[in-house]
Parts: sequence; C-alpha cells; structure tokens
Amino acid sequence: MIKLSDLKYQSKLLKAQENVGAHTNYLMDVLKPAIERGDWDELESLDIGFTVTGKSLGKIGDNTAWKNLQPYFEPRATQTLTLDFTLDGKVIERNLKNQLISLVLKMMWLSPRDYSFNTLYYALNDLKKVIAPLLDEGCNTLSSLDFDRLESWVLTGFTDIDFEREKIYNGLNRLYTEARGLPFEVKLNKKLNAADFGLTIKDAEQYTVIPQRLYYLGLQESETLITDAYTLRDELEQLPQYIATYYDTAYQGYAKYLVSDKARLKNGTIRWYLAKSSKGNKQRTLAFKAAFLALHSPNEEETLTLLQRHKPEIHQANIDTFHTKRKLTIGPWTITNFKEAQKLFTHINGGCLWGLMARTGMRADEMYHLNTAQGCTTEVIKRQKIHVIHADLSKTTKGSQSIQDEFVTTETGMKAYEVLQALHTPLRKLHPNSQSFFHKTKQDCSEVTKSQLGKHCKAWFEKALALTNEDIVDLKTSDPNLSFTVGQNYVFKGHQLRRSFAYYLIGFELCSFPQLKQQFSHVSMAMTRHYAKNASKFQKLRKQKTLANAIDEERVNQQAQVYLNIYQKLANKERVAGGKGKEFAKNMMRTDRNLFKDKVDNDMLSLNYWKKQIRTQNRHIHAVAPGIYCTSTSCSLRTQVNLIECVDCMNDFIVDAVFAEAKRKEAEIHMLYDIENDELTPQTASESYIKIQAAERILRDLDIDFEPVTFPDEVTNMLIPYGVTS
Repeated sequence: MIKLSDLKYQSKLLKAQENVGAHTNYLMDVLKPAIERGDWDELESLDIGFTVTGKSLGKIGDNTAWKNLQPYFEPRATQTLTLDFTLDGKVIERNLKNQLISLVLKMMWLSPRDYSFNTLYYALNDLKKVIAPLLDEGCNTLSSLDFDRLESWVLTGFTDIDFEREKIYNGLNRLYTEARGLPFEVKLNKKLNAADFGLTIKDAEQYTVIPQRLYYLGLQESETLITDAYTLRDELEQLPQYIATYYDTAYQGYAKYLVSDKARLKNGTIRWYLAKSSKGNKQRTLAFKAAFLALHSPNEEETLTLLQRHKPEIHQANIDTFHTKRKLTIGPWTITNFKEAQKLFTHINGGCLWGLMARTGMRADEMYHLNTAQGCTTEVIKRQKIHVIHADLSKTTKGSQSIQDEFVTTETGMKAYEVLQALHTPLRKLHPNSQSFFHKTKQDCSEVTKSQLGKHCKAWFEKALALTNEDIVDLKTSDPNLSFTVGQNYVFKGHQLRRSFAYYLIGFELCSFPQLKQQFSHVSMAMTRHYAKNASKFQKLRKQKTLANAIDEERVNQQAQVYLNIYQKLANKERVAGGKGKEFAKNMMRTDRNLFKDKVDNDMLSLNYWKKQIRTQNRHIHAVAPGIYCTSTSCSLRTQVNLIECVDCMNDFIVDAVFAEAKRKEAEIHMLYDIENDELTPQTASESYIKIQAAERILRDLDIDFEPVTFPDEVTNMLIPYGVTS
C-alpha cells in the first residue's frame, strides 16, 4: 500500500477511500474485485481513488488523470514524477496497458507491502521496457514473461534492455512479489537477478572527484565568502527584502507617473512603458490598461491598487526610472538595481550551499529539506563545540527514519547555515504556509525546486576552470577509466561534493568507513566504499607529499603514546579492563619473568618501541570511545559503541570508566522513562539491561566502587532467563 512521507496526510488519504457512496470501503468492496476479474471495460470506468476531500482522482482509463496524481500523494515533492501509461507518447496495447495499471493499483492500494510514490513510478517505468519486445514477438500479455523468454533475450540481444543493470530486475521482481490478486498469471517463479543469467551488475556510474587544487580553491573561496557574509548576516536580510519589495516600490513610482502630466503625449495618449514578454504578462498588461482607462480622473491610490491587483510587467529597461531608492550597500557589496540584487543573492546563496555541502557530504535532497527552525545546533563535548545540521525529513514509518537527518559539520558549515537562514527567512515570511527552506528571488518569491537549488551551487563554482597537469593526475587516480585533457574546462555537478567529501576524508585518513557510513546514512558499507572508491590509491600518492607525511607522523606519535600509557598502567599493576587488558594481566601472573624489566622483546615502556611497532604495522590502535581502545583493524564499532562487545573483546583495552558510567546512567534513565510512559517493550527492556550490565562489569574490572542498578519488576518480567530455549 502507498506509504507517504507525511503520516498524518497518509491517514487522511486512506480514510477518504472509505464510505464512498454505498460502500464502506471502496478499495476492498469495489476496486479489489474489479482488478481480480480483469474486465477492462469495468475497470477503466472506475475511479483511481479519492482525494482527502473526497473528490475523485480521475478514471482508471484516463491517462491524463494518472499523469496528474503526484500532487495528491506528495504535495511537497522535490521532483516531478509522472505515472505515464504510454510508451514514449505512443499508445500501449490495451491489454498490456491495463495489466500495468492493475499492478500499479495493487501496489498503491491493496498490497501488504509499503511503497512510496517514487517506487510506483520506477516500477512502472522499469516494466515498460518489456512492452516493445513482447509486442515484437506477437505477445500482448505480461504472462508471456518467463525465465526462458528472458534468457533468450539476454543471449540473443533481441532487445535494448540492459540486463547488466539493476532496473530491469526491480521491475520484474515487482511482478513476482505482487502476483497474487492480479488478473493475469505471473510465470516468474522466483525473484531474478543478473547472476541467474550468468551476468554481473555493472558498477553504478561514479561521479568524479573534484581535483585537489580546485577543491581546495572552492573550500578557500567559500570560507572567505561565508565568513564575510556571516559577520554581516543581520544587514544581509535587507537584500531579500530589497528583492521582494522591488516591484511594489516600482509600482508606487509608476502609479505616481501615470497620474502625472509626464505620462501624457501631446495627442493625449499615454506612454505606458509596459512589456508583454509572455502570454501571461500580455494578459495582465492588457487587463491593467483596460481597468485604468475605465477610471474617471484616476488618482495615485486607485492606480496603485490596480497595479497590485493585475501585476503588469514594467519594461525592464525603464523599471529603474520608477524605483527611487535603488542603492543598497551591505559591507563590501553595493547594488543599484534588481538584476544586481539577484546576482548578489545568487552568488552568496550558491557559495553557502557549496560550502555547506562540501563540509557535510549532504545530498541535494537533504539540503533541500533543511530545518527552518533549528537547522543547526551546537553541542559541547569535552570542551569541543560540535555543530550538527538538521534536515526536516518526515518519517516513513513510526519509529524508523528513512533518511539521515543529522549531519556533523565544521564551524564554517554552521556559519553557512546561518547566512542561508538570513537570506531566505524574509522570503519565507511572504508565504506563511510554506514549509520550504529555500525560496526564489523571482516573481512571487515562492518555493524553489530541488533542481533549481543545484543550479545555484553549480553556477557559483563552475567558472572557467581549466584543468592542469596536476588536476589530470588527481582525476586519473580517483577515476582511472575516464580520460581528461590539459586545458579542458572542468564540469561540475553538485553530487561530486559528496563523492569528494568521502574520497578525501578516507584518503587523508580523517575518518573511518563506519563513521562515514553513519554520516552518509548508507544501509550498506559497500555503498560507502563505492563513494570512497580509489581513496587507497590516493593514500599512497599523498605519502609523497610533505604535509601528509607530517600528518602521518603525528598519528603514529599519538597512537604510540596511547599504547605506552596503557602499558605503563599494566606495569604499575593498575587495573585495565577489556578482554586484551585482562588477558595481559593474567599472563603477567603466570609467567616467571617480568615482561617489562627483562626486555625480551625490547622495552614496552619505551615510546620508540611502540612507534616502531605501529610503523611496521605490527600493532594498530584506535579510539572506540573515551577511555576505550581497540587494536583490531576490522573493528566496526567506531561510531556506535556497544559496550557488551567491548567488555570481553580480545582486542580491547578499557582504561577509564567515564564513558561506561555515562552509558549506564543514560540506559537507566531511558528504562525508567519507558516504564513511566508505558512505552517499555521486550526489546527496549533487554537493551537497557544489557547496557547497564556491561557498564557495571567494566566498573568492577576497573575496581571502581558503585551502587548497582536495581531492575524493576516491569523489566525483569520481560527478560528471557539465561538457558531457557522454550
């Protein structure tokens, strides 16, 4: 069934499908039986469904109605998706068309699975690929699709379908999963993939990494722009206000002009200075002229009212004549007309967008949904300010978030957000019902589309950026299969910022893959690695550079110091928790010699010893959390720490209880809150229990006094006793 981003709106929409005419449930009483019967005359005459106000969405047989569906399902859609039951504008054979319609209707209203409007769109488009080859073979039913036919298409190249891409399998597999209840037989007996035909899926098209020189140039210029604009952000609000009120101010001047003698020519006619650049503008201009000429002795107030009502287009070459207060100065920027104001707005807006995306790795879609109220928050952790950008993304299902809505950024990223807020807040106030962060600087200053947002970012960065030899080396390192030539202009796309963000963070070893996966909200680590593809080659290349060597040396020093601190504790017989710490302490008790004084394997209390071990890659260490260190290169707990996995992990040292105690207290508070609000479930009860027990084991291992948490009966009654299997 359809699953919308706005759950409240979805509930209203589904409610509207009930109590239609004499039917208590239109979907189950009318639509479902009609689909199963497969009588096309009957089906085509039925309604697709009903809007939240009870109005018909149109007839099933009306392709125009299908094309206009999206606004009724996703009023705030960031891109236009059209359900089109034609093939490149040509009519599809009736049986095949109605079979496709039956599938879409089943997915939309009757399926036990959840589908977004996007999924309906792509399922239809993916399946339309089989229409032409089926008709070429004399078949007019999707029942003709079976494994043998598909395999023959693969082997003979009979079709234009690319079976090494995921899309065709997505479409075919929708047929298989939704087969029950369709008015035709589906002969696919399992979900298909490329391997079933001896093929492999081609790598997805990769965005190029911005060459270091250009990327650094963009970071520098965006930081300069953002810093300058941030200091002037209060004054900067005058810029969108200037733009929003420009035409109203011009109308005031034009009204004054029309009622003056200056507007009259010697023959008594009026010099209008009005343009007709489009059909709509022409109609508004003619309507205003007629209304004005109908007035008897018009005054300035009446004329202004007519201008504001009809909004005629004043000729661009003359509009500044009627705008008396055109000059506006904000810091180093001075503007004198509307075009200059728009140009400055676009420049600052584009630079801030580029700068924020470059410092968060956010997608354009996520940027489009920036939270208008609390889009950036700052937390202080260990005296360090952490800035977090928030995207206002609705949940698709209760209790789960479909897309990442929090992104860590730098101070410059925070400033970029504040500047964007200053630019767009005055424009949003013109549209009180608008929930969009970004607005246009044209016409009525309404919401922008996602594609328009990307154009500002692209226009700011993509100037005459001619590639140098150094750029070519960088591009060939990140994308060996692509060819570039010196002097060629670099082509920029917004998503390259996300790719570059991943590539350089991993390449400079500034974060790990699990951390990047969390920032990017990827479901699989494979997708994260795809974004940072070839970063390992860049790591080898950068080691030839002086700055990178200095960074690497400092990293070795810090890791060696951590090892030294841990082993000094062990030498002083201080408690060290974690599986590795406890195991080392046990070995010390069993052996006859002193591992620190006998110097069997060099001195483990020497910093140089640990530097050598790390440089030769005999040892590795990274921080999992404050006071918790892991020595495994394959550790996946670098972003979300599960204490129970660290307590006895043979790769872990735990030298401090601060983090464990904080997690213990946090789990206890959550547990009590769930009990108090009647939200405790077996899952949350077990999670709290495990976290508290793990934290208390760490406290015991470190010989720290504490008062154990007493678990209420509400929690213990939900836990499964250890050893019980049935």
